[in-house]
Amino acid sequence: MYFMAMNNYHTHTYLCKHAEGAASAYAEEASRQHMEILGFSDHTPLPDNRWPEVRMAMADLDRYERQIDRARREFPGITILKGLECEWDSDYHGFYHDEILGQRRFDYLIGAVHFFKYQGSWYDLKYVRTAAHLRAYTDLLIRTMESGLFAFIAHPDGFGSGYGHWDSEAAACSRDILSAAADLDIPLEINGYGFRKPPKRTSKGPRLKYPLNSFWEIASSYPIKVICNSDAHRPEDVGASIDSARDLAGRFNLDIIEKLPLRETAAQRC
Repeated sequence: MYFMAMNNYHTHTYLCKHAEGAASAYAEEASRQHMEILGFSDHTPLPDNRWPEVRMAMADLDRYERQIDRARREFPGITILKGLECEWDSDYHGFYHDEILGQRRFDYLIGAVHFFKYQGSWYDLKYVRTAAHLRAYTDLLIRTMESGLFAFIAHPDGFGSGYGHWDSEAAACSRDILSAAADLDIPLEINGYGFRKPPKRTSKGPRLKYPLNSFWEIASSYPIKVICNSDAHRPEDVGASIDSARDLAGRFNLDIIEKLPLRETAAQRC
């Protein structure tokens, strides 16, 4: 079993417009739970203001940094990291690399696919319906990994939010994702938020939208590393479902990493 100090690298604040609480409230709860590392990862603002309803506004980026800096001062017993959860598009490379990691010196970025591009239009993951949609999602996720900008990939099995059955197409795309993760040596996340979401109704009955057991069963055949996070959207959930994610990893004998290997971080310089 995995009995170690709990860490969570996937935490959202109210600034992303679909979560609750400021950074200090999460840090207070993390301190109460004796966490060792708390990483903030609000959905990044984007230079072209794409998908503004579900992510931070560019005007709030400085405020986000100030809130995290304040939480560090208030709770010095926890290592608090400054990150963002990011959608990949080559148009954003300079913003992520030069401004966020460069000028602002964020500690890490999470790569994630919440929207996939199909026939020139962007679709939410809940609209992954066909094999072609699934392939578009997979191709974008692999390009996200290949960018080299991200410390890990959030909910790589998130296609289960829309794709309602497990078939040869889902298995083939899963193998492509897992093969790329192994080749690029990038950790994949078992996302605890999926355990707390309403189940998806399928022809075979209700199941989790993610994590998908079938995906992680295939993952056991690849030399990948996994990271288990809460994906907290409320302060009280800062450590929620991490044990469930670890249990799933244990069921398939997956290699869990407890601490991300980060470059010299802003937190270490403080």
